[in-house]
Amino acid sequence: MHIAAVLLLAGIAPAVAQAPAGPAAPALAEEPAAAPQPPLVLLLDGLGVYIENDYIGVSALARPLQEQGFRTRTDSHLMVRTQGIVPDIIIGHSMGGETALRYARNVARAGYPAPLVITVDAAPAPPACKVPRCVNIAGPGFARVSGAINISAWASGARFTSHAQLPTHPAVRQLILKETGDWMAARQAALAAAAAASAAAANTKPTGKKPPRTAAQPPAQSPARAAPAPSAPPSSQSWSLPGWSVPNWSVPSWNLPGVTGKGG
Repeated sequence: MHIAAVLLLAGIAPAVAQAPAGPAAPALAEEPAAAPQPPLVLLLDGLGVYIENDYIGVSALARPLQEQGFRTRTDSHLMVRTQGIVPDIIIGHSMGGETALRYARNVARAGYPAPLVITVDAAPAPPACKVPRCVNIAGPGFARVSGAINISAWASGARFTSHAQLPTHPAVRQLILKETGDWMAARQAALAAAAAASAAAANTKPTGKKPPRTAAQPPAQSPARAAPAPSAPPSSQSWSLPGWSVPNWSVPSWNLPGVTGKGG
């Protein structure tokens, strides 16, 4: 019988050489906060345009908007695929323009940040702009939007362009992308300013250490204890008494978080 077995039977465990304990593993560093998602643009086409394409409607703007750094979602004026989302920018054409104005109002009513709204030939009866910034680009015969910045498509260079092709005319496209580009630049500047302020605050946190005392500085003396303030005489208690219509078309219904009922 081996000696180790004898020792085990006797209740005596043989000594096992153990490696000296090394330094404790360093604690894992905290993971950096996840970067915010790119801002979202909702593109709403008008009557008869129900698929994303590159030649008609505002859905043709999806690719250049993505190149600016946006996420995009496309839908028709009925919003059957996108109801309930919270976009940063809404761009609508024709009936999609009217829907954009109504949906933006409901987003703001629900307590979310009000989106930028850009409409092209908003129809048939666009409501007033109820968010801080709306831009309406319209050709002859289409209504102005109350409260919006109204821009003439013809005066901007899109002369003799049909209603269906107006959103893809180079002059109109340039106007839209200028608005979205300015919006993105302002957002990036705000994020950079917030990051700089956060870094400055982190660098000025108190360390809890007292500055070293120089020879010329006498030791700090404890301040003399102030005499207690005279007590005020008790005061008597007092109390007081607790004091518009288009045939065969209607505004779609939306299910936006925090908002119930019709979009109109």
